[in-house]
Amino acid sequence: MGEGALPSPSGSYTIRAMDQASQEVERLGERVDQILHAVRRLADENTQLREQLAASRDANEHLQQRIAEARERVQAALSRLPTPPERVSTRDDVAEHDSAE
Repeated sequence: MGEGALPSPSGSYTIRAMDQASQEVERLGERVDQILHAVRRLADENTQLREQLAASRDANEHLQQRIAEARERVQAALSRLPTPPERVSTRDDVAEHDSAE
């Protein structure tokens, strides 16, 4: 091109294409930053949830142990109770049973 000559239409097209490409790269860079931020946030949340799950499992295990201990105490208390004497049926018991039907 000589002095004072106008740029050729293909030259301005190249500049516009480069500007569009530059803008697209910038938009993609922003999108990558957004995705990285989301990934970091989700990784942090995942860590917190894993910690909460571990704590819940520990608490559940502790409660299961307490339930087992309470069950053993109840069984031991029941075994110490005297057994009731065998009851002999009387005519009154039979009459009550028949009238209930």
